[in-house]
Amino acid sequence: MSEDRNSLLQFLARHYTLDELKTLCFKLFIDFENLPGDTKVAKARELILHLERTKRLDDLSAVLGRDKPVVYRRDFEKDPPVPRIPTRRNRDMNQVFISHAHEDEAFARRIAADLQAEGWSVWMAPDSILPGETWVEAINRGLEESSYYLLVQTPAAASSPWVVTETNVAIHLEHQRAMRFIPLDVAPSRPPPLWTAYQNVPFRDNYLRGLEHLLARLNGRPPRPWPANGSLIDNQANGSKNGAGEAKHFSDRQLHEHSRAELVRVPAGNFLFGAANPDPEHEVRQRAIHLHEFWIGCNPVTNAQFARFVEATRYRTTAEDTGFSRVWAGDCWVEVEQAYWQRPEGPRSKIDDRLHHPVVCVSWFDAQAYCEWAGLRLPAEKEWEKAARGVDGRTYPWGNEHPRPKHANFDMRHGRTTPPGQFSPAGDSPFGVSDLAGNVWEWTSSWFDTRGGISRTRVVRGGAWSSEAINLCSTYRLDVDPMLRFNTVGFRVAAHLGDPGF
Repeated sequence: MSEDRNSLLQFLARHYTLDELKTLCFKLFIDFENLPGDTKVAKARELILHLERTKRLDDLSAVLGRDKPVVYRRDFEKDPPVPRIPTRRNRDMNQVFISHAHEDEAFARRIAADLQAEGWSVWMAPDSILPGETWVEAINRGLEESSYYLLVQTPAAASSPWVVTETNVAIHLEHQRAMRFIPLDVAPSRPPPLWTAYQNVPFRDNYLRGLEHLLARLNGRPPRPWPANGSLIDNQANGSKNGAGEAKHFSDRQLHEHSRAELVRVPAGNFLFGAANPDPEHEVRQRAIHLHEFWIGCNPVTNAQFARFVEATRYRTTAEDTGFSRVWAGDCWVEVEQAYWQRPEGPRSKIDDRLHHPVVCVSWFDAQAYCEWAGLRLPAEKEWEKAARGVDGRTYPWGNEHPRPKHANFDMRHGRTTPPGQFSPAGDSPFGVSDLAGNVWEWTSSWFDTRGGISRTRVVRGGAWSSEAINLCSTYRLDVDPMLRFNTVGFRVAAHLGDPGF
């Protein structure tokens, strides 16, 4: 007979005791007690319906054939499915293991989706359990392959034998320096004392802040110190109007659902645009102008975010069609064939260890295509400058102090891009926007004004990892042919509240 729902129900009723059915649920990572019904047949029926809804009936067939191969072959008149034994992989530095109680599945899935959107691989039951693979085998595989263990810490997790067992193993691996253990404080609980020895990531009051804190930990940089009142204390006197001990208040933030970009609100009002004593080639004369409220990306668009766009649209960048990008070789520009966003220094380079770095080697048209897919847009240069300078006419995002290594990635100090936010909060703007100085030049939507007539170039702002300190001034601007690609130029997104897709 075929393996339809009725035949599977008959098989379970005929060949499984109630206790064996409980063990079967354990292997399938399903809570037996939460299945409706009081009898063995009722529980078996609800188990099959649950697996059918979640498209996991193949998992059930594989486990039945493994548990009872003789009667399976006789009843279904075929050999049991051969479970696919996964090849053991080396520990993946870009993979996280998420441990959670079934009551917390909604939160676990949300954090998993956000991490995957940022380029992280996620191991999470039951999704990562292969057909026919037992729970113990799967958990062992996940723990062996992952470099980070994220515990969704709630009362349900603290009382779950599965979660407690996994966590004890993860802590043991942490002591062996094989895995990083990071508890996520999602709800008030009384965890085992051993769990409290580790610094948790707070998620109780504000999910976005928790996500930013977690990404900072995963990327190996200190998190932005965001206290509960929404302000950031700037303890470094840097020559700006925000003296030591004053509070820099952050604007509202939100996560754009489609692109997974974090956006910061810049309120409406006047600000000083341009320089008091401008370099006529690279700056405009200072004047007060008014801008309506707008939102801007907290960080430049990363390789991982751009990869999601390419995967969703099958987009080919202009570099892939025209064959080269301009690469900074330390003292000069070199045109390198087959250099594009996935190979920023040429065909032998990779971005495997730079998924969370700003995307580069993208033309203005590539950046525009990404924004159209996301339902967002590139910032105008006036918006970019206000986001960088605030309203007090400062020279750099952090104030008037000359750029130092704590502020930004510039002057070849790192030799390439760095993950956004690595210089937060010291290098952030008054609105809490990071990497507006150094790391990568950023495309804007604005044409470069010329005295000779219509411009054919676009404005880029901010300086890059290869730039001298003078290029980091928030008023400094360059004109770039929108068709060109450089391994020093990326972009960030912007939006108005009424824009489509926002």
